[in-house]
Amino acid sequence: MGEDAGMAAYGGGAGQTLAGPLLRDYAPNGPFRHTSPRTASVLFYRNGGYSIVTVAGAQHVDKRALARPTAVCEIALGTYVTTLTMELPAMGGTTFFKAEVDIHWTVTDPHLAATKVVTDVAQQLRAPALERLREVSSTYRVSQAEKADRAITQQCASGRWDDLGDELGLRVRLYVRLRVDDRTIQHSDGIRDAHASAELTRVHQAQFRAMLQGGELDQLSYMLAAEPEEAKAFLEKIRQEGRQDEKERVERLFAMVESGQIQSTDIETQALNLLNQGRQQVQGPIGTRPAHRTPPELPAEPPFTPDWVLDEPAQPPRPDQPPRRRPADDSYEPHDPYDPYEPYEPHGSRADADPEPPRRRRRDDGWAWAEEE
Repeated sequence: MGEDAGMAAYGGGAGQTLAGPLLRDYAPNGPFRHTSPRTASVLFYRNGGYSIVTVAGAQHVDKRALARPTAVCEIALGTYVTTLTMELPAMGGTTFFKAEVDIHWTVTDPHLAATKVVTDVAQQLRAPALERLREVSSTYRVSQAEKADRAITQQCASGRWDDLGDELGLRVRLYVRLRVDDRTIQHSDGIRDAHASAELTRVHQAQFRAMLQGGELDQLSYMLAAEPEEAKAFLEKIRQEGRQDEKERVERLFAMVESGQIQSTDIETQALNLLNQGRQQVQGPIGTRPAHRTPPELPAEPPFTPDWVLDEPAQPPRPDQPPRRRPADDSYEPHDPYDPYEPYEPHGSRADADPEPPRRRRRDDGWAWAEEE
């Protein structure tokens, strides 16, 4: 009756949260009877012997025959989970990892669990677990939480810490989850946000640089991409402005022609410059081509003949050549019998003629010294 009340009060079994394996202890009133499969009963006798009773049977240690138990302890059977939250120091001891430790424990020795009075597993295993975990965490920096977590998991799975609950009659397996402390999390979040903001700024900077270097076309396309809903109205406004600018340029051209600012020689150049504003360049003549003009030619000069060629003595005429008359000249007097312009006369026919003065050259050609001799 007392046993049934104890099970109703404490419950038991795998999957339930339980502080420790020792459920309760009591003094039996009459013969003992064990009926629950979820617990083991430890019966203590006056002479120091004990018995461990389960649904599978009883195990007696130093029990006298016909001895009656003086105390009974109920020990929970099965596997239970106890969760611990602790701070593990990182390298340097100034920062910490926040650790959540799940302790999976199972009773292997009910008598030892009863004699050690294991009522709170978390309290009794906290110090041993912290001692072993900090040996691993202290070798890693707080920024290496992932590496530290893998190292601790490897230690737990390797079986080196299987003796953690032996002195309490328990088999213990640790499952640890590490994360950095709140200050480190805030610091890392600030650094991550700063990097993200800087990266976003660099992307915007590259886009604006490309837009500004690309000219008006890239700037216009960027504006249209930024506000695609207003693209149609914006393009219509641009077309209207283009028509107005073209109209103003044409009116200005005619005004310049009427006021005489454009002359006939440069009307084509100025018209091209005016019409080419804001569009592709127009090449070639516009309208009727100007009249073709032949460049003036200089008068041709006669060929040059040196004076010394003109001053050479003439050859006597041939007998079959008729005599040539020299042009009339009052200042000329024949003196050379071989002059082709004077008729031939025998020597001495003009004895009464005056002696001819010496002949003078028209220019000094360097032979004056020969005539003086």
